[in-house]
Amino acid sequence: MVAKSPQPATREVVCTHCDHTIDIPATAMSVSCRFCHKRVIIEDIKIKAYHAVLRLATAGKVEVAKKATVVAEVRVNELVVEGSVKGNITALGPVRLGKKASIRGNVACRALSIQPGASLVGHVTVDPAFAPEPAPAEEE
Repeated sequence: MVAKSPQPATREVVCTHCDHTIDIPATAMSVSCRFCHKRVIIEDIKIKAYHAVLRLATAGKVEVAKKATVVAEVRVNELVVEGSVKGNITALGPVRLGKKASIRGNVACRALSIQPGASLVGHVTVDPAFAPEPAPAEEE
């Protein structure tokens, strides 16, 4: 009798570029989307200082520390803000704002938690069924 090797665990993530759902190995840090063929970062990111980019995207979690500032369009699975974010936020999971957190921009997410003392200036869309529409796949 031949022993079967255990199948590697997989998880489902949403591509941060085209919004299609892809299955990936549970231990992956980044993958290529099979729909748009772009690199999708999976790892969690902790920001501890000033961070200005055009787009901050990960299929993981982003934590913005107390003295940190992010200036970017943010596209994440989960966001925890203790510092400040300037830019629009799209989160496929929860967004949490700590006591002294500050957000200047529009927020679209599935759940929002705001502690007393936090500030949020912008339009807010909270919908438990929130999911961006997938972009049409490019034909070759």
